[in-house]
Amino acid sequence: MKFQIPLAPGSVTQFLLRVVTCLVVISFLSQMSLYYLPDYPSRDFLAKAFNVDAERNLPTFYSFLALLFSSLLLGVIAYAKNLDSDRYKNHWKILSFIFLFLSLDEAGSLHEKLIDPMRSLLKASGFLYFTWIVPFGFLVAIFLLSYSKFVLHLPVATRKLFVAACALYIGGAIGMEIPGGYLYSTMGMESVPYLIVATVEESLEMVGIVVFIHGLISYIKTYLGGVSWNIYIPGKNTQVTEHQNIGIPAVSEPANTNLLR
Repeated sequence: MKFQIPLAPGSVTQFLLRVVTCLVVISFLSQMSLYYLPDYPSRDFLAKAFNVDAERNLPTFYSFLALLFSSLLLGVIAYAKNLDSDRYKNHWKILSFIFLFLSLDEAGSLHEKLIDPMRSLLKASGFLYFTWIVPFGFLVAIFLLSYSKFVLHLPVATRKLFVAACALYIGGAIGMEIPGGYLYSTMGMESVPYLIVATVEESLEMVGIVVFIHGLISYIKTYLGGVSWNIYIPGKNTQVTEHQNIGIPAVSEPANTNLLR
């Protein structure tokens, strides 16, 4: 018996948005309970396990998986473009590696290791308290400039989704880190204003990745034939196999196709 589970952009996006909403709401409520509610069983455990601004917990694990999934989808597109000897095949490959690095960074908080040496180097405080944004901001600027032609060559709907995802993610990761750094240095991480800014920051990042995944799956569905998982339930003389089936009937890119459905 064979089951085919297609990855439909709308279904995947709705599922991911529900997960993000649950994580953000539970995080905010559990953090606020530390300030305004009396102690209750597992209060500290829940606040730590669901804090979107903390490391090595459920929100971190979700973000790691979402970024890794983005890397895999980019790898699928890169593979198809490589078969077709597409002009921008290397751009897709580099994007896949970038998101692989971002997933590892999310799991290991690699960027935070730059804070102390950069703070000593720049003698920074206040709005630049989280000094990792300086070297990463420089790298982001180089990336945006080097990928401008790549973005312009994309179909209109894909381009809009990618730009929106980039704005949300960078706006959260770097943009909200600036006021967050100021509040952290002046009021501490246990203040309500910092909690609000940190929650907004992480929410923007997670929603940005959801938008990006929607754009990637839509692009694959429209131009590369779609992605699905085929699951086989064996009989007596067969073996269980589970594999990803990627259809690539065409790599041509029609100019005006709506990917938002």
